[in-house]
Amino acid sequence: MTRRKRPYVPKTKGCYQCSQRRIHCDRMQPSCGKCVSKGFMCSGIGVRYRFRDESELKLAKKRDAPDGSESEAPGAVYTNEDTLTGGASSDHTNNRADDDADHYQPRFTGLRPVLTWKNTDSWKRFLLRYFSDNIAPEMVVIDDSHNGWRHLILPLAWMDELVMKAVLAVSAFHLSGKTNGYAQCQGLANSSELYSEAIHELQNRKNLDQYDHQTKRRVILSIIVLLVAVMVTGFSDFPILFHLLQSALDTIGGEDELGPDELSEFALRQIHKMRVYAAPFISQQAGVHTILSQAPHSFDCLYYSSRFHPEKQCTIDLIASLRQQAYDIYLQRVMLNQTPGDELSSADVVTKFRANLESFPEGFPGEHSLVWASFIAASESYSPDDQQFFEQFLLRQYHRNGFENILKGLELLKRIWTRDVNWPALLPEPRVFIM
Repeated sequence: MTRRKRPYVPKTKGCYQCSQRRIHCDRMQPSCGKCVSKGFMCSGIGVRYRFRDESELKLAKKRDAPDGSESEAPGAVYTNEDTLTGGASSDHTNNRADDDADHYQPRFTGLRPVLTWKNTDSWKRFLLRYFSDNIAPEMVVIDDSHNGWRHLILPLAWMDELVMKAVLAVSAFHLSGKTNGYAQCQGLANSSELYSEAIHELQNRKNLDQYDHQTKRRVILSIIVLLVAVMVTGFSDFPILFHLLQSALDTIGGEDELGPDELSEFALRQIHKMRVYAAPFISQQAGVHTILSQAPHSFDCLYYSSRFHPEKQCTIDLIASLRQQAYDIYLQRVMLNQTPGDELSSADVVTKFRANLESFPEGFPGEHSLVWASFIAASESYSPDDQQFFEQFLLRQYHRNGFENILKGLELLKRIWTRDVNWPALLPEPRVFIM
C-alpha cells in the first residue's frame, strides 16, 4: 500500500543567520533572540538584501558616464544638512529592497560626499539599525515616521563623525547590557571605547567659536545623544554632560540661535524636556527654578505627537496631567518645606496620581514616557502598597527598554523610603539621570 502524501505545510522561515547555523529561529523582531544572545548581526525576518560588488558598480558607472566626464565616487551620497527631507520610517513591513535601503541610507541633495553603507563597517551598520529599532522608540511618546531620533539623528550620523560615534556608543552600551557583555566579547563593539572616542571628539570641538553654525548645532545634538547614553548605562557623567550642553547653548547665543528648521525644532524639544527632568537631580535650587520657569516648554514633545495622532489625544492629555502632578509634588515638598512625616497630604497627591495612572490599562501607548513622573510620585509615597505599585511599574519599564538608569532609580527610591529625610535633597547624590 502506497503511503498517503502529507498535506503541504509552508516552511516557516527564520533569519538567514539561523538557517546557516541550521537551528530553529525564534523569529523575534527586529533581531532574533538567538542571534542577539550570541552577539551575531541578525538580518531579521524577510528578504535578505545583498549589496552589489564595488567593482561591478564601477563598471556600471564607467558605462553610464560619457567620455571625458567626471563620474562621482561609487556609493557616495552628496548631502547638505539644510536639505534633510527623508529618513527612516517606523514601518518595517515594506518588502521592497529599495525602500529598505532608504530606511537606513537616506538620500539627500547637497554639496559633499559622506559615509554610506559601502564604506561603513558592517558592525556600524548593525548598531545604527539597532539604534533605530531599540533606542529611538523609547525616546518618544508615540513611535512613528515623525520620530526625529530616527529620521533626523541617524541621517545626521552619516554626515558627522561626532554624532556617529555618539549613536554607536548608545547602541553598543544597550546591546552589551542586553547580552550581558557577550556581544562586546565577540568583538562586535567595545561600548566604553566608543563612548571615550565620542567624548574625545567632543573635546576636540570645545572651542565652538571657531566653527560654523552647522557644526555648532551638531555638537549640541551629539551631547543630547550622549545624555541618552548615560540613561542607558546609569553612569554618573550626566551633570558634566548637561553642563556641556548648557555651555554650548550659551556659546551660540542661546537656544533661539539654533534656527527655525526641523532639525533645530527637534533639538529644542529634547532640550526643553531634558532640562526640566534633569534639574532636580542637579540640585534643589535648580529643580525649583527650572520647573517654575521651564515646565510649560517640557510639554512640547507631547504637543508635537498630538499633531499627528489626534485619535490619541485622551492618552496624551493623561500623560500631560501626570507630568504636571509630578511637578506639583516636587515643588510642594521643596517649597512648602513639609516635614517627611506629613503623610496625610502626601497620601492625597500620591493616591490621585496612582488613580490617574491606573485609569489606563497596563502597557498603554506612551506608558514608558512616565518614568520620571512615576519616580517623583514614588519618592513621595509612604504606603507600602503604593511603594510596591511604583516599584513594579518602574521594573516593567526596565524590562521593556533595558535602561540601567531605572535600576539606579529604584536603588535611590529604597534609600528614600528607609530614611526619614526630605527626599528632594537626596536626588542629586547618585548623579543619575532618571527619565
